Amino acid sequence: MGAQTRRRDELRAALRAARKKLLAAAGSLSDDDLRHRPSDDGWSAVEILAHLIDVDRHWLRQALAIAAGPAHVFEHFDDNRWKQENTGVRHHRPSVVHSQLQASHAEVIATIAALTDEELGRSGIHPRGHVYTVGDVFGRYDDHDEAHARQLHEICEMLAGERS
Repeated sequence: MGAQTRRRDELRAALRAARKKLLAAAGSLSDDDLRHRPSDDGWSAVEILAHLIDVDRHWLRQALAIAAGPAHVFEHFDDNRWKQENTGVRHHRPSVVHSQLQASHAEVIATIAALTDEELGRSGIHPRGHVYTVGDVFGRYDDHDEAHARQLHEICEMLAGERS
């Protein structure tokens, strides 16, 4: 097994574990709790989950663009723009958001599995000017999911405190 193959398997395992942890953090919340915003400018749990669908897709497009051409400059996901453009997502059915999130994640995992070692190692450019590989893009996912899992835990704790 080559280093890239091992890296691909490790990436897939890390992404699966992080997403499982994130979904577990949201799993105990009712639909009303999922829609509750902790503050006027904060994100509800369902907004966090819906945001992840679009992040999955955006970063996947970025990874594939780097794989297709070395001159591609990675484009960051704009959270503020997303929030402005998705003001109604808080009222979406959480079960639909959950299904879409599972589908977007499955697409990411399947894409990683389908990449060749050479494609995973292809380089583009990070906005700060350094080399950024397809594997580096996929390496972002687990940290991002873990950060949002912590955010979901905070929402759960806040809701529990409000009920005490």
